Amino acid sequence: MDTLMRRFTIICLTMAIFALGLSALVAQNDRSPKRVHFGTAAPCLHPASPHCVVAL
Repeated sequence: MDTLMRRFTIICLTMAIFALGLSALVAQNDRSPKRVHFGTAAPCLHPASPHCVVAL
């Protein structure tokens, strides 16, 4: 019975950590969609556009 309780505790703690991480990821609404396109050589025609990225 002790082994079963220990395994259940480990599983519950693991799922709680996963749930906290997932909720933090979903609740973070200030993420900006920063995209970097490698290999693009096209110049940015309108720099104020949100899709205008710098090619590295």
